Amino acid sequence: MKTSNRFPRLRPANAARRTKLLTAFDRSGLSAAEFTRQQGLTYSTFCGWRHRRAKDSPGFVQVELASVPVAPELVIELGAGARIRINSAGQIELAVRLLQSLNPTPPC
Repeated sequence: MKTSNRFPRLRPANAARRTKLLTAFDRSGLSAAEFTRQQGLTYSTFCGWRHRRAKDSPGFVQVELASVPVAPELVIELGAGARIRINSAGQIELAVRLLQSLNPTPPC
């Protein structure tokens, strides 16, 4: 019985390579399927990496405070170039609801 080698077998990625690939994916703007095709990765394995990373992360990302703002400003980096800028206390509740509605482990 002949088996298909549609996807070549890859050596298990070490932690540094996995982190590098996940970071590249976050910045790529590509879907998980397209990214794995371009990188020669197995889609289900890549989705597992993303899921484990989401479970291991505290759910927060880098926060920057403007050094000399006209009004107090909080910038929340969401990844892939997306940001939330909060300029007033009235926006905090809206930002909290937005962050709660985002799924930390989007389906692949």
